[in-house]
Amino acid sequence: MDNMALGSFETIGFVAALNGADAALKSADVKLLGCQYVGSGLVSVLLAGDVSSVKVAVESGCSAAEQVGTVQSHTVIARTAEGLDAIVADAKLKGQKAGAKKGSQTIQKKKIAKPTAKATVAKLGEISLTELSTMRVTDLRDLARKVPGISLDRRIIRSARKDELIDAITSCYQQDKE
Repeated sequence: MDNMALGSFETIGFVAALNGADAALKSADVKLLGCQYVGSGLVSVLLAGDVSSVKVAVESGCSAAEQVGTVQSHTVIARTAEGLDAIVADAKLKGQKAGAKKGSQTIQKKKIAKPTAKATVAKLGEISLTELSTMRVTDLRDLARKVPGISLDRRIIRSARKDELIDAITSCYQQDKE
């Protein structure tokens, strides 16, 4: 990315990002490096090219995105530092992998693996308290229904809070251990 500028704008929602990216690519000679979900509905669009082209592209992308949605933030970095190459290459690589699968560049969403009830019921003895606390309440309820000898009734499990479920599951495990 020597002598290249990096531009980015972040929208709330995919439609605004798509509209903005389309306008940005049509308005100047820039490359679309990637489009990624950031989280909480935010979508980030990365562009590269010479400084003036990237400035024009980001401005027109933001204008177009604001017509259909909300632009959260935008920036243009005239000369990128050496450390940014890794971030940009990572975003570009993700976009290429997605494009190879579906035939076009798509938005990537990072998935974080969380323990589920099915995976943990067999390994109840190996579950730590921190793993239980990272599980969703619905997964904890599923797990509690599958734990043999749990002190909670099925109707109570349906409306139990997270801390109640964790206490019941851990106390059941401690009884089995003794």
